[in-house]
Amino acid sequence: QPELGKPMRNCYSLPGLNFTYGMYMHKRDGGVAEAIGHWDSVKAKPHKRVMPRDFVTMGRRAVDEGCTKAREFALYYNYMDIRCKDKDIVRRHGDKIPPDITFGRPSRPPTPIFDILQHRYKELWMENQRAQTVVQHSPVKKKVGILLAGEVRENRTSFLRTHPLPVKEESFWHPQHFLKV
Repeated sequence: QPELGKPMRNCYSLPGLNFTYGMYMHKRDGGVAEAIGHWDSVKAKPHKRVMPRDFVTMGRRAVDEGCTKAREFALYYNYMDIRCKDKDIVRRHGDKIPPDITFGRPSRPPTPIFDILQHRYKELWMENQRAQTVVQHSPVKKKVGILLAGEVRENRTSFLRTHPLPVKEESFWHPQHFLKV
């Protein structure tokens, strides 16, 4: 029978007060201070990239050596192991790079604030518009093959839109053999 006001006990006996629940790590258990202060860092291993074999170069050199049969080529391929060159590595480290070189795209030149304050860009645009209207109203014949900026070359479709073909007059029907008379 359980004691009055207490739950019924299970049949397992608990270990004593000096027992530690969980796994005790002898080497690493230094508490929170060690966990925060000593991170386990993994050093990266250098990754050596193995390039594929360059069969074109090996075939050329085998022919230069005098190989003519498949067995001779196979023996040459086993003896001479030529790999493709990594173009990125050659491009990066092949030539000596001068120390004062800067990589990347050059920055855009700054817009002069003086031109903005004087509305210089508006004046340039207005002059361009005036020049275009003068060219459009002038009755000068255009030379074939020379186009101005923003102009589109005329093709057959645009020509037929502006100059439609004359309408054929409708004639009575005649037999085909009478048309050649």
